[in-house]
Amino acid sequence: LESELKKLAQVYAVYAEQADSVRQFGQLLWSELDVDSMMDGTQDVLTKLHKLKHLKSLPVFELVEKDVQGFFNSLPLMKDLKSEALRKRHWGELMEVTGQSFDMDPKTFTLGSMFAMQLHKFGDQIGKICNAAVKELTIESELKKLGDVWREQRFSIAKYMKGTEDRGWVLRATEEINVLLEDMGLNLQSMMASPFVRPFLTEVRAWEQRLSLIGECIEVWMLVQRKWMYLESIFVGSDDIRLQLPQEAKRFDAIDVAWAKIMNETAKNTSVLEACSADGRLATLQSLSEQLETCQKSLSEYLDTKRCAFPRFFFISDDELLSILGTSDPTCVQEHMLKLFDNCAQLKFGRGNKSVVGMVSSEKETFDFRTPVPIEGAVESWMTAVEGEMRRTLFQITKEGAFYYAKLARGKWILDNLGMVTLVGSQVWWTWETEDVFRRVRDGNKHAMK
Repeated sequence: LESELKKLAQVYAVYAEQADSVRQFGQLLWSELDVDSMMDGTQDVLTKLHKLKHLKSLPVFELVEKDVQGFFNSLPLMKDLKSEALRKRHWGELMEVTGQSFDMDPKTFTLGSMFAMQLHKFGDQIGKICNAAVKELTIESELKKLGDVWREQRFSIAKYMKGTEDRGWVLRATEEINVLLEDMGLNLQSMMASPFVRPFLTEVRAWEQRLSLIGECIEVWMLVQRKWMYLESIFVGSDDIRLQLPQEAKRFDAIDVAWAKIMNETAKNTSVLEACSADGRLATLQSLSEQLETCQKSLSEYLDTKRCAFPRFFFISDDELLSILGTSDPTCVQEHMLKLFDNCAQLKFGRGNKSVVGMVSSEKETFDFRTPVPIEGAVESWMTAVEGEMRRTLFQITKEGAFYYAKLARGKWILDNLGMVTLVGSQVWWTWETEDVFRRVRDGNKHAMK
């Protein structure tokens, strides 16, 4: 009996040491947990217990070993639960798994409460909870990073100058923002595909909507800006166009005011997120885009009427035609003459630019109109008159050149006439002489071909 008691005393000594350690650990707060120190202490107890393996036959030995080993196995789980990734929702799941309820107040929650859960019995479930917490922390961190990035994003703006006149603010290039939108959009798609997104589903969807709004807003914004810059130079820079399109000029003035308001607000707060999310911003930009489209369509219809009146205007672009229509200076057609008339470099204007008196070729050949064309009315009207007089004058010059072919020495005749007139006159006379020979041969003159 004495021998049996000694054996039990040895086992009890190890158990008492473990129980005392657990009692001391249990008084520590969860926030003071040092798992490595606890594992070292428990490992020492297990080592001492293993040295008593010759006492394994004792029923109490197995119970003590099971208790100590179970405590040791629960320590890694505590280390996992100590992770910064765990949130209140994870502790709620842990309470459901263990069937125990506790207050996670860091000032009162002790390790004793944790020991009471006997975590080693729920190893698999706790592992899943901790793994999910780590994965969810990754998503949480990405969302925080995304929010921080977009709160720092700013539009780059610049003054829009027409000569020395300040015409307000405009956006600079937005390519970097568009690249960021694409990258962040892919990140959000990856998050949505993750099985751990559930706690952040509302936030992820909210960011998807925000980025979609920013992308759409910037696209419309830049479109409106391009249209505004194009039409601004027409309706603001040309009084003549305003007089000829009064309704569209009035419409553009209203657009101009709304655009200036948007850009002034943006200049005060260049945050991309706030500028694009401003109340009614996208709807306003879409409305401006539609109104500018209407202005541009009316302008195109106006230009088409001018082209129909003088078809040669089809040979030049809208901008070139607008540069002609937008001024009362008749000499503005000079730079476009080579496109309007083949090889005609410029018009010859009379005194005070009140009439057109002739034309000049690229080779500097000139001819004067038989009747000067007065510059009166719309440009398409007097340009049509110029075209008509060109034809009449060239017809007379060509007719006279052919007439004098037989009356002047060929050298003098060539020098006295336009190059094209000499070519036409020579062809006319060659054709007449050839036909005359065939007529004489037909009439019986066998020597006419010599």
